[in-house]
Amino acid sequence: MEPAEIEREIEELEQTDLDQGPVSGSTSPAHLGPVRKDRSGDVAGNMLATLIGNFFPPLAMLVTAPVLAHALGVTGRGEVAAATAPLLLVLTAATFGIPQAVTYVIARSPASTARVTRMGLILIVVAGLAATGAVILAADWLSGQQNSVSRLIVIASLAVVPSLAVAVLRGAASGLHRWRVVTRERFLSAVSRVVLLVPLALTGLLNPLTATLVISVGPLIGALAYVRALRVSPEDMHDDEDVRTDARTILSYGMRVWVGAISGILLSRLDQTLMTPLAGSYELGLYVVAATIADIPLIINAAVRDVTFSADAAHATDRRLAQSARISSTACLVLAVAILVPIAWWLPLLFGPEFSPAVPVAIILVIATVQGAPGSIAGAGLAARGRPGLRSTSLVVACIINIGLLVVMVPSLGAMGAAWATLIGSFIAANSNIFFLWKIFGVSPWQFYGFRRDDFHTTVRFARRMLKGVRR
Repeated sequence: MEPAEIEREIEELEQTDLDQGPVSGSTSPAHLGPVRKDRSGDVAGNMLATLIGNFFPPLAMLVTAPVLAHALGVTGRGEVAAATAPLLLVLTAATFGIPQAVTYVIARSPASTARVTRMGLILIVVAGLAATGAVILAADWLSGQQNSVSRLIVIASLAVVPSLAVAVLRGAASGLHRWRVVTRERFLSAVSRVVLLVPLALTGLLNPLTATLVISVGPLIGALAYVRALRVSPEDMHDDEDVRTDARTILSYGMRVWVGAISGILLSRLDQTLMTPLAGSYELGLYVVAATIADIPLIINAAVRDVTFSADAAHATDRRLAQSARISSTACLVLAVAILVPIAWWLPLLFGPEFSPAVPVAIILVIATVQGAPGSIAGAGLAARGRPGLRSTSLVVACIINIGLLVVMVPSLGAMGAAWATLIGSFIAANSNIFFLWKIFGVSPWQFYGFRRDDFHTTVRFARRMLKGVRR
């Protein structure tokens, strides 16, 4: 055998759970029934594709955030945030967990892809129409009785239904482990944001109305990625006998996910929705810049979480789940340190000196992102193992506490009060997920923290694969 072949053999033998799914450490049959074939695919490759895809939206925001800040000012930026915050809130509130249910069912039964996708689209359109009407009716209150902002909210709400439809298509692609298709969608959406906003700014046509239109409608361009991309290959045309694929199953699973999803989005977006009536557009302008920065570490965590959910639904593995959480949280921490150490210098330089008060707010929100990373992966594990209700419980409790803190702290502390409320709520939600995973599935909480020798070796192998992919 040639040396190169020997090296390849050694690499194959050294592959850990993060690469292909394990042969040990799987969740016991008592929890998931008969052992099924592992259809999770190339997990490391999927994480790489998703990591790249998740990189585009924050990159687009980083490119366009200074453009919006300089062109609109603090108050104008706050008006755009007030107009689009209800849209972002509704895009989770009106899903009823249907996209996640589509992912779950298709991951376990790929042969049902066409039927489940159609069913999901019908259900989501009905929900979206109702949500659009609700936003329009509440526009005056959400705008703080500002007529100009109220009109912008109504305009943005028209993107609710098509955006929800894209979410179902994304869910179907995720269930099939078509992460490169999802990456293309996110790339197209991100590019459209930059391509539309920058010329408007250069020509002096960027104002709250045009900015709202671009932010609301631009992401829909990404739907082009799903054209003819959800076909199932013959080798995947099989059904899992343990999984039902009817509308009742989708709604049942979806509703259990939805309770947690809506609580999660309330944790991350309700502060922006309530900021204008509680503290004014200026404080919201500061907060939205800080929140944009805090989203950067989420690039890593969201990629790992999304792939972990799909892979764990296809083949549950405790070791892979915990290792994903440790690597993700460590990577988030490293990225957070790189962001925060020089933030007092680069934030005013990038966004303008009038946004300097956003620096301490950004620090608190970045800390909230990092400390919530392990619990986010644990929550994905709960949902993938058929217990989304437990994840929802964690988020509901955290959301209730968060809302109370927002009402008390935002009127007096403004953006900083909202940041502290987010940090506390995130801490409660994350650690509750880990607690439930321990109690129900026996996964030790300590497995989700720290960075171990195996994690280092897995990270090195993952980095090598990234470099090989770049060279190709």
